[in-house]
Amino acid sequence: MNKIIITLIALFLTFSTTGFAQTDSLPSSAFSQLDIVEKPTVSPNGELIAAVYNSDGATQQVVISPFGKVELTTILKLQNKSERIVKLRWVNNERLLVSADYPEHMYGSSRRVGQLYAVNKDGGELKEIKLRKLSDGKDWSWLFSGDQIVSMLPNDPEHILLQQVSERDNYFPSVYKINVYSGASEKYAPSLQKPSYFIGDSTGQSIVGVTVEDLERTFYLWLEDSSEWKEIGSYTAFEEDSFTPVLYEPTNNTLIVKTYQKGDKQQVWRYSLDSNDWVTPLFQNEQFDVQGIHEHNGQVVGFRYIADMPEVSFVAPAFKQRQALIENTFKGMNPIIIGYDESVNKLLVKTFSASAPSRFYFVDLANKAGGLWMALQPTLENKTFPAKQPIAFKASDDFELSGYLINGGDSERPLVVMPHGGPWSRDTQVFSPLEHMFVNAGYAVLQVNFRGSSGFGSNYEAQGYGEWGQRMQKDVMDGVAWVKEQQLANTDKSCVVGWSYGGYVSLFAATNTPTQFNCYVSIAGVSDINAILEDTRASETAEMVDNIMVGDRDSEKGKAHLASISPVNNIGMLKRPTLLIHGTGDVVVPDDQSKQFYKAAQKYNLPVELLLLEEGTHQLDSNPNRKDAYTRAIKFVKQHIK
Repeated sequence: MNKIIITLIALFLTFSTTGFAQTDSLPSSAFSQLDIVEKPTVSPNGELIAAVYNSDGATQQVVISPFGKVELTTILKLQNKSERIVKLRWVNNERLLVSADYPEHMYGSSRRVGQLYAVNKDGGELKEIKLRKLSDGKDWSWLFSGDQIVSMLPNDPEHILLQQVSERDNYFPSVYKINVYSGASEKYAPSLQKPSYFIGDSTGQSIVGVTVEDLERTFYLWLEDSSEWKEIGSYTAFEEDSFTPVLYEPTNNTLIVKTYQKGDKQQVWRYSLDSNDWVTPLFQNEQFDVQGIHEHNGQVVGFRYIADMPEVSFVAPAFKQRQALIENTFKGMNPIIIGYDESVNKLLVKTFSASAPSRFYFVDLANKAGGLWMALQPTLENKTFPAKQPIAFKASDDFELSGYLINGGDSERPLVVMPHGGPWSRDTQVFSPLEHMFVNAGYAVLQVNFRGSSGFGSNYEAQGYGEWGQRMQKDVMDGVAWVKEQQLANTDKSCVVGWSYGGYVSLFAATNTPTQFNCYVSIAGVSDINAILEDTRASETAEMVDNIMVGDRDSEKGKAHLASISPVNNIGMLKRPTLLIHGTGDVVVPDDQSKQFYKAAQKYNLPVELLLLEEGTHQLDSNPNRKDAYTRAIKFVKQHIK
């Protein structure tokens, strides 16, 4: 094991929110570092914190730290730089589950393949959790293995319930009981012989299976006594009574679900599988969709949503009391409890800011102690930057839009337009190193939550269905026009920098409004919609969802439309310098999307540059790749906005 010593300023008992004076412009490398730790989780007894450590190299590590101390010890280091750690879970106080994945390209499709490991807190007894092959022939079950945990079995410290597939079940999933020390497995509940997934209750005593056929979702309850599945309910996605199951409650045969059926904003309800009807509303916010739940000892204790900043609403009295204490202690720092031990006396708190990176703090209620555990961006510590400000305006068709602008009060700053990815995601007010890299270099940054963005209700999102390159694109352009009208930045000197779907927005602008901006940057961007849908489509169900949300590929007319709004097919319109950045390990938007655009541009001798980053994921989540991408992007923008 290796010790990682990190020097930080410890803040005990009192927590200062005093800012620091702005320093001279920082190099792009100061902004390209990944958060130094990710995904921290507190052991059940509160003695340890496990986390993912992002080293200067391309590989990730799992580290352990005593609670309240910055003494990181490496217990596991990934060997392959294309692997990424997805999640950490404590099985008990001694053993940890590590979920990881790696890219795989086969049969014309791309995906990340999951892996699951168990390891002791001292790094010993490392074991990969997977099913034993049943034959010597070809076995494709590894493609569907990994982190599909049905229950952590809190009353059984040696086992978990895991969804896995095998050739014996025609590669449909079953539920297996796995020993996390030996790796031994036994079938717990058989396959439903259909595409499906499973939901456990908080104790692992009951299992609900959900089959997915086209847009139909059917629910089955596993009856262990009679060893059979019993159908208990169904619904049709995108139609009446659709919902997303979160947790099963066996005592009254109900599901905790997220749904849009009781209002425009996604809510949490209790749904009866006996009567196929809604029972009790548990949480709703009038402005924003619920994102998820907090569960402890079999009970739902709180709910998460995003306003401008991430928010949490605890309903259990003990948790409400602790969150109130945290908010009073960390005033003005937008704190949220993100982890805790079994007693809920040792808390891990994350703070959020519009002008500075996030931090992790520890709070030990029993010993009345607390302090800074980890500053996530050490190179940006003790620096202040212009705050990201919420904006609201009407699109050209009077649709109400929101977003964010960073200009530091300087209306002369050139404008960098940064549309978000997804497109079914959203921008927030939380500090982002990429955005503030441009701000630090003297630019204003505009982000528009165009229609189709998620988190603002079903209507806001649904207004973007089928609107790639159309109303969603126009919303971004309307945002630029609003900034110009309000004289908030210099839109005559501007560039579009987008990632993923945002890269599509940039390339569409480059080929459809080719002279409106000085330059265009696409990071992991889409250039050919028909090709991306074909490459990443996993099932007929996914195809049906794509047809609703993106566009109809089942008709020649639909395919022709998607081709017409694909930037690669309008390459001849491009006039301004355009930069493509793509990772070769991207399975969300494969690098062919940038390669083909670049190849087409070369035929016309157009000003297009391509940077391919070896083994880079869709998020370019290794420090070497981030550094290369950010350095090239800021250099390109500076070169073309003068």
